[in-house]
Amino acid sequence: MKKNLFYTLCLVALSIIFTGCSKDGDEPNVFFDNSKVIGSWTITSIEGTSEWYWISNGNTLFFNSDGSCSTGFSMENSWKIENGRVCTYYKKTSEPALIYSLLSAEGSTYRIKVQGTLDESDLSVIIVVKKE
Repeated sequence: MKKNLFYTLCLVALSIIFTGCSKDGDEPNVFFDNSKVIGSWTITSIEGTSEWYWISNGNTLFFNSDGSCSTGFSMENSWKIENGRVCTYYKKTSEPALIYSLLSAEGSTYRIKVQGTLDESDLSVIIVVKKE
């Protein structure tokens, strides 16, 4: 009886450990859908340093209903939603550009993690945008 109770307590403790929060707090807890994406996003602040020149305070990113986008980077001209994230790419060759993960949404203010793909996969920055 005591042995079964001990094993049960161990299982409970392990389940608590493995279901805890992520260590950096940058995992998405809200997901993009078309209504959250389509429109213009004006960057109001950046957490950290952006490696990408077009991701700077005051710049506006445009996401259109036809799957096209304009961000200031010519190789990022199309978008689609995959697993709740916005994945941008160069339409002519389907080369991936960036991944936008929605961390939080309060009204029309979004906190978004932007990360690179392929050779830039270890680069990321968090931006706050006002969606219009």
